[in-house]
Amino acid sequence: MKNLLNWLGIVLLGVLSCCSPLSTTEEKQEKKPTFLIIEANSNEIPIGNKTIAIVGVSLIDGLAGSPMENASVIVRNGIIDEIGNVGDLSIPNDAEIISGEGLTLMPGLIDAHYHNSTGFPAIILKRGITSLRDPGIWIEDYDGERQKGDPLPRLFLTGPHLDMPPPTWPNDCYAVRDKAEVKEALDYLISEGSTAIKVYHRLSLGLIKEVCDIAHAHGLPVTGHLEITDARQAILAGLDGIEHVTSLGSALIPRKKAEVYRQRIMADSEERKPGRYEMWKDIDVNSKAADSLINFLVAHQTFLTPTLGTFERRYEDEKQDSTATEGFQNMMAFIGRCQEANVRIVVGSHGPWNNYIEQGWTYQYEMELLAKTGMDNMKIIQAATIENARFFKIDHRLGSIEKGKQADLVLVDGNPVADIKAMYNINKVMLNGKWVD
Repeated sequence: MKNLLNWLGIVLLGVLSCCSPLSTTEEKQEKKPTFLIIEANSNEIPIGNKTIAIVGVSLIDGLAGSPMENASVIVRNGIIDEIGNVGDLSIPNDAEIISGEGLTLMPGLIDAHYHNSTGFPAIILKRGITSLRDPGIWIEDYDGERQKGDPLPRLFLTGPHLDMPPPTWPNDCYAVRDKAEVKEALDYLISEGSTAIKVYHRLSLGLIKEVCDIAHAHGLPVTGHLEITDARQAILAGLDGIEHVTSLGSALIPRKKAEVYRQRIMADSEERKPGRYEMWKDIDVNSKAADSLINFLVAHQTFLTPTLGTFERRYEDEKQDSTATEGFQNMMAFIGRCQEANVRIVVGSHGPWNNYIEQGWTYQYEMELLAKTGMDNMKIIQAATIENARFFKIDHRLGSIEKGKQADLVLVDGNPVADIKAMYNINKVMLNGKWVD
């Protein structure tokens, strides 16, 4: 109960801070419903009851374009209380003092696209990921992890994704055929505490719009794995986010070719695995079509979670066939163009496994891949923190180091702005004002 009251207080402050008196015109308009997006395990995360002072640290607050050197941050009872330069802050006598020499302090990392493997939520918390979104699994499927008693990241769960029959992943989806079934599914997911809704690639454009209309009326964001639906049309239907770089392929090729690909996947979902690489191998990432799509994503402020790590292929793995490797190189090049244009890229690991990195380090590896696209290291860190918080609609309480926000923090040995590989050097992790053991 104490945890819930603490959280509600933060939410109320966030709501009040962004509200302004209504004008006469605004008063005549229908008021938008209020909503709270709450992690499934909110009441299971203890609040730190100590005063903690991190002194003399290089501070990345998630907002500024450069670190604040020789900074101090004071945390009281789970909340960020004071921020300033060393010497400007008075350190409380009862504070636990942490020397920040040689360390970088940043907001807790947020994973926009995580699929679980048993035991790994507790592991990735120790590696700096304090919040995650699993976009496509029944909420009760996390009960086993939650019942172990281990500290876990904040679990922003969507419930099963929405797909049309025959679904690609029957165990992880809610299959719907028409608007009535969409409404039934959304009523259930919202009642269960879903924090976002994910649509899957078989869902028709009309039903994507229906999902967005209902979800938005309840204040929930909608994100999608598209692949065979033109991303522009899905965004116009209301989609807030795009999952996977491969979801953009159909919008980058001629309509006839896109339709042939769509029918191929509708006939057999497994065909998307070789098909996506065959498609991307021939995509010209510097074409007018690419320019148009990038400008569209920027104009509509759509969040993009590339999950590059899950699609990576290397020449040495492909034997005689270079299709997958060349397709992946074009995916990387396209994300490079997106980041140059300031598309709203966020970081998602796709889960703890990857062909090219030790299990549990996929998030840091995704940050590495984004750096290889040319993305600035500070922008990558912001994509991992405040931008993801905005995508989740939780930025009033998480995602940056600001007075009054919940104290989810990560201490890193070294300087990740100079070298993103420093993100592997996790020194300490704080969740809700309490150090993770």
